[in-house]
Amino acid sequence: MKILGISSLDTDSTASLVIDGKLIESIAEERLSRKKMHAGFPHKSIEMLLQRNGLTVDDIDHVTYSFYSWQKAASQMFSRLGKNLLYNLTAKDTITGKLRHAFHYFNWTIAAIVDHRKYDRELLANLKKMGLIKKFVRVEHHLSHAASAFYTSGMDKALIVTADLYGGGLAGSISLGTPKGIERTMDIPFPDSLGLFYSQVTKALGFKPGRHEGKIVGLAAFGDEKVLFDKVYNKFDITEEGFRYISAWDKSFCKNLTKKHTREDIAAAYQSVLEKVVVDMVAKHVKKHKAENICLAGGIMANVKLNQRIFAIDGVKNIFVFPNMGDGGTAAGAALSLHHEHNKDATFEQITNVYLGPSYSNEEIKKEIDKENLPCKYFEEIEKEIAVLLSQNNVVARFNGKMEYGPRSLGNRSILYPAVDPKVNKWLNDRLGRTEFMPFAPATLYEYRDQCYKNMAGAEHAATFMTVTMDCTDYMKENSPAAVHVDGTARPQLVTPEINLSYYKILKEYHNITTIPSLINTSYNMHEEPIVCSPADGVRAFLDGKLEYLAIGNYLVTNPKLKEE
Repeated sequence: MKILGISSLDTDSTASLVIDGKLIESIAEERLSRKKMHAGFPHKSIEMLLQRNGLTVDDIDHVTYSFYSWQKAASQMFSRLGKNLLYNLTAKDTITGKLRHAFHYFNWTIAAIVDHRKYDRELLANLKKMGLIKKFVRVEHHLSHAASAFYTSGMDKALIVTADLYGGGLAGSISLGTPKGIERTMDIPFPDSLGLFYSQVTKALGFKPGRHEGKIVGLAAFGDEKVLFDKVYNKFDITEEGFRYISAWDKSFCKNLTKKHTREDIAAAYQSVLEKVVVDMVAKHVKKHKAENICLAGGIMANVKLNQRIFAIDGVKNIFVFPNMGDGGTAAGAALSLHHEHNKDATFEQITNVYLGPSYSNEEIKKEIDKENLPCKYFEEIEKEIAVLLSQNNVVARFNGKMEYGPRSLGNRSILYPAVDPKVNKWLNDRLGRTEFMPFAPATLYEYRDQCYKNMAGAEHAATFMTVTMDCTDYMKENSPAAVHVDGTARPQLVTPEINLSYYKILKEYHNITTIPSLINTSYNMHEEPIVCSPADGVRAFLDGKLEYLAIGNYLVTNPKLKEE
């Protein structure tokens, strides 16, 4: 069975191809359109998926989308609006606060319905134009998130937690995954939204909500959470199984905090409150269901520090976070969910890598190099050359094989550098036009994981995708300080020869030369641009970023501009 999955069109539009229950390929439209967080129908992604797999629309059995119809969504929203307003009457808030809540929630509901209707019409019009409308099936949004995580985790049983800003009337869910499928045990209704909570502090501190939340995670480590913890935590009503976010529409609260407090202390408080609210909720369900395995998805689960705290919950032995945890991942989740619906006894393979995008031949690569008249040299075993350059403290951009799926660069579209100089976070980010507070993430040889990180057992699978932070050992702090955050953690990518042989060879050769098993790996893109996809993207970003070397396919390119300077 061949299923084409499409994610939400309002942000990070993505197409995924699932064949007989296996995620074969997946491409975000932004990588092809070069528009960050592309909104709209994923024309280019679908065309590429079909072309690369030798398929036509006639070969597709089903098309899935991770939202119900706008009419059904409107009905759900108004139903939840009524229930929330009734609850709001008893909430611990002033009359003014209650009226503000009602006003903003009603306005938001109307705006969300209008937005949903717009993208629904675009979706249906394009599916009809392609001749796929009769094959179209909708899958509930948070079920799509849950399916993406559970059906790729390799786990037989797990507690599945999803959380985001909004989707299908909900802001999250808790489910149980078993061989029989996924059973929802609790809804987290909007506007009790952790995504809304975190986006508010992102905006108040001067960053873009929905895009820069990761900066808040990094910034939080520089502040004192105790200064504002109680004040922020009081914005939640803690319930028997979860929470209610009673200040969802109080836009002035966080803004007023910025007048008296540092952004570091504000970020620290919001991060700490997020961790406590989520961990306390999940811990109750872990205990209730005697769950040892945890699967996570949804935009909130891009918060790697939160994921570490969830992994530390008493009783949890294994954790997995779907590598494309945001809405882009729901395309795959919807398709996987539909496959299970049609094949109740289906078994699903553990996802071992996310190199699910396009690759390019050396011939295609050489054409782009020649267009810019760049000096280059062909190497049959380029990995050794890269390792030598890195051991000499050079920056090397790497473009090789199939592009990664999801928000993380995992070696094939990455910028590499030794992790020994803490100052690299400043000067390399300046070159790339970035403003970051997190250190660069380390790529580490799998066999040295316990030498570099504490309590790794049970998080190895998650750590191959850079989806969880870990406490660093003294060895890691001493030998790779540039990859260690001020709080003593790092967001590792564990690398094995089975996952990515060429990438592993670079790390192995670098270790042979330096005895250090880790390198810095940061995404190959300029600020506010998508990660590079094609050789043309790679060459342009190489020159714009003033990088020293580009290892692209089997070609090693030297930057002539830097040599001239």
